[in-house]
Amino acid sequence: MRKRSINSVLPGLAEHCSSCSKLSVLFQGVFLAVIIVFSGCTDITEFDAAFNGQLHIISAGDLSTLNTISGISGARSLLIYPGNIFIASTEGVVYRYDSETLAFAGEYQVDSPSPAGFFQMAMDQSSGTAYLIGANGKIVKFSLPDCIVQDVYSVCQAPVALAVAPGRPSYLYVGDGPTNTINQVSTSSNTVLASHTFDYPIKSIAVGLFADSIIVGTSRGTFLVEELGAGNLRVIDGAGAGCSSIDDIPDDTTYVLATGHSVGVLQFYKDPAPGNPSAEIIGSVEIEGISHFVAAGYDWQHSYVLSYIGDNTSRLTSYNHAFFRIDQQVDIPGFPLDLKVSGSNVIYALTYE
Repeated sequence: MRKRSINSVLPGLAEHCSSCSKLSVLFQGVFLAVIIVFSGCTDITEFDAAFNGQLHIISAGDLSTLNTISGISGARSLLIYPGNIFIASTEGVVYRYDSETLAFAGEYQVDSPSPAGFFQMAMDQSSGTAYLIGANGKIVKFSLPDCIVQDVYSVCQAPVALAVAPGRPSYLYVGDGPTNTINQVSTSSNTVLASHTFDYPIKSIAVGLFADSIIVGTSRGTFLVEELGAGNLRVIDGAGAGCSSIDDIPDDTTYVLATGHSVGVLQFYKDPAPGNPSAEIIGSVEIEGISHFVAAGYDWQHSYVLSYIGDNTSRLTSYNHAFFRIDQQVDIPGFPLDLKVSGSNVIYALTYE
């Protein structure tokens, strides 16, 4: 039976290490399911199976489950938009739910099916436009909330991370897996304006309080990318720790990130020499599991990490980034796919059933 690397099959699905356990990924056409069994070495085998996703709606206050949406075919990534929840599927569709009633509100075909695509969405709030990593390494650009496709285009070989830097003009930043390159893309012409290649694989991209400050997390370090206008980027070394997932803390100049074995706060500060900021990770605490997803809350005190801990179970951790401690944890069923927090401080955790 044929076996493949998990990075080539499903980008961003799991972070593996030398002590990782067996990961079995199930495929049939556009259907995909994940079974993870902790016993020996990393191994991936294809079988004939289908899968459904499950969305857990969780209170940020006490991590209690408020509601659950089950049976979401091919669910892969999340986007929260005022009044709406969008879930991208490997079937090439975007499902829409009413965020108040959780009623199903529509299904929109945006691209062709792909078992390895649709694993990240980003939003340009200024224009009400969404960007989705689609099939065959393409970027799908569509309007919100009606999901009308505006363009499907390519800017690199295989996108692994997306982020939109707001402003006038705004830019889409796309990380390319095979080349370790970040690309600055015009949101009007959908063309690459500038790029920079790192020495290590890109894992995540976040945009901070200022639109010209982009944070790129790689497997061996986290970097500040300063946007100096169209076609002009300046990359500054940051913290030395590898980053598996990162998010900006709202209305702040700091970031919360997972390093693979811990969660902490990334803080930039100015060196004595003007214009030469450096960074350090402060207040880090250990977390269990692999395949972390990080999302900052809107209470200016807590951030959340969704991690896989084995036995088809994910753990949601409430990290207090004001006092650098873990306040609460809760286990939920399934393998983690995505994590988002709404402006009303409700947590949305997407997992495989």
